[in-house]
Amino acid sequence: MYRHILLAFDGSDHAIRAAQKAADIAASTGAHVTIVTAYPSISPFFPGQKPNQDEILRYWNNKVEEAAPLFTEKSVSFDKIIAEEDPKRLILDKAQELEVDLIIIGSRGLSGYERLMLGSVSYAISQHAECDVLLVK
Repeated sequence: MYRHILLAFDGSDHAIRAAQKAADIAASTGAHVTIVTAYPSISPFFPGQKPNQDEILRYWNNKVEEAAPLFTEKSVSFDKIIAEEDPKRLILDKAQELEVDLIIIGSRGLSGYERLMLGSVSYAISQHAECDVLLVK
């Protein structure tokens, strides 16, 4: 039985399907869900130009809020963590810190070349997490 689920969420179609699965599992087990969103550091286009961190954070907060009805409709308690950090590191660190029982993450189906060049977040999580991991296609 799961008590605490970490949902890795990036706003993609795969992440929405993962959020639906997280809401279903949490509703049936009474688990709390922590939605974790990591966004990359954005370099300015022009030297000396600083990205507007408030706008970036607002954008990602709005993305996470799109998933909120999936949880509220099922009376599932949830909170969110949004941070400018490497997704793999943030997900694994928070999973350990919060002592989650299950990580749910969407599978993006990266091609071989993209996986080689970028690395797959879902693959890294499945290999290094200390708890169960559910990959949602």
